[in-house]
Amino acid sequence: MLNKKVSFIIAALLLYGCTTAETATPKLQHALLTKPQSELIAQGIARLMRTENIAVADDVFMQRSLMVVDNVTKTDELGNPIMGKQLNMPDRYELLIKNELCFVRHLDSKATEPLPNVQCKVNDI
Repeated sequence: MLNKKVSFIIAALLLYGCTTAETATPKLQHALLTKPQSELIAQGIARLMRTENIAVADDVFMQRSLMVVDNVTKTDELGNPIMGKQLNMPDRYELLIKNELCFVRHLDSKATEPLPNVQCKVNDI
């Protein structure tokens, strides 16, 4: 009797797993902007980096889903490089979409920021 109950529970769980796989949540997909929106992108990246205003090119994310930001060497008030403050690796960001909502993600940390006012589409390339 106990084995029949266990078998029934296992079968029910397997069946439930099969039905939920059909209605899986869509994944984040690479995206492109539908029109230039550099100001909104800059605001999203600034929130992601927890910093003040930043500037990005007007055509950012129009042809590629990836943006690379070269890090500038930190300098003192005389313009000399500060030892230990050189950041060699550039920051990389990608534009993503899920259910018509756009996101920007920092590739190294995987930190992701929603961009509710940005219009983008799936990058089919």
